[in-house]
Amino acid sequence: MEKLYVNEIRPDGAVSTVGLFYSLAEAKNIVAQLRSVPEKADCRYEIIEAVRHVLSVKDVQRSQGAQKENRS
Repeated sequence: MEKLYVNEIRPDGAVSTVGLFYSLAEAKNIVAQLRSVPEKADCRYEIIEAVRHVLSVKDVQRSQGAQKENRS
């Protein structure tokens, strides 16, 4: 089963996750609905696989450790 996130990207660069969807058709449908809302006219939308959206705690810790080493 697919797992897809729909992210809303606002003109100011802020990103928020609209939701988790289980088919591309369902995700595209929600994007079409959101684009039809006048208040959302300036927003962009992206559909991404859920696995790309999640980082493990170890990955985050490694990344933070590497950043600290690069600053030294």
